[in-house]
Amino acid sequence: MKKCVLIFALAFLGTNAFAQDIDAIGKLYNDKKYADAKTAIDKFLADTKNANNADAWYFKGRIYNSLAAEATTPKAQAFEYRLKAFEAYQNNQKYDAKDLRLKVDMWVPYLEIYAGLYDLGAAQFNDKDYESSLNSFAKALEVENFILAKKYEYSQIKLHALDTALVLNAAVAATQSKKNDEAMMYYKKITDANVTEPQYVEVYQVLAEFYEKKKDSVNLAAILEKGRRIYPTNGYWDEIELKTISEKGNKAELYAHYDELIAK
Repeated sequence: MKKCVLIFALAFLGTNAFAQDIDAIGKLYNDKKYADAKTAIDKFLADTKNANNADAWYFKGRIYNSLAAEATTPKAQAFEYRLKAFEAYQNNQKYDAKDLRLKVDMWVPYLEIYAGLYDLGAAQFNDKDYESSLNSFAKALEVENFILAKKYEYSQIKLHALDTALVLNAAVAATQSKKNDEAMMYYKKITDANVTEPQYVEVYQVLAEFYEKKKDSVNLAAILEKGRRIYPTNGYWDEIELKTISEKGNKAELYAHYDELIAK
């Protein structure tokens, strides 16, 4: 009996010590002593006994996200902090079946990471650090897709399955980084959604030019068909088609196509 009581007492003391550590870390966070809080939470989670402590992962997310938001944090470090915070919040949910802390927060911490990465990507683009900008925009899309998959909704903003502005930002950053294939992947998200607003005609044209240069006749034909259907009065589709026929050197086909255009 005494042995059982002793084991229970030791277990209680251990649990109580964990709670005191988390409370101390929480106080550092609330006092905005983020650097000290980071040191404390890193030390706490480095102990394998604490690896499944949901509250610890929650505070790690809070601390790292707050460090990322500080004006003095270098942009590259802020990017890493955002990713670590994203991972930490997911671990919090993994180890807390009731999802208490993030429910109370109405899952806003995930929105903060999305917005933080979006803003970071824009700042890096303005610095002409295009590759880093692309990475930030890509991760912002990843977080946004996670939020949408979880069906989290916010009063501050409504997220959409196709975030056209963010997708275009990623496409332009990829182009500036000389990663044309990746840029086209983002542009194709726009055309695959059959977006019809006038300002997006250039997206269809960029893809048509890309496929024409790559001699990708299958995808070129598909994007020309779609471009004509959505923007029927735009003459660009005929220009690309004439250029393609001309490069083949088949004059009969070229003249026949001219006749078709004249007959329109």
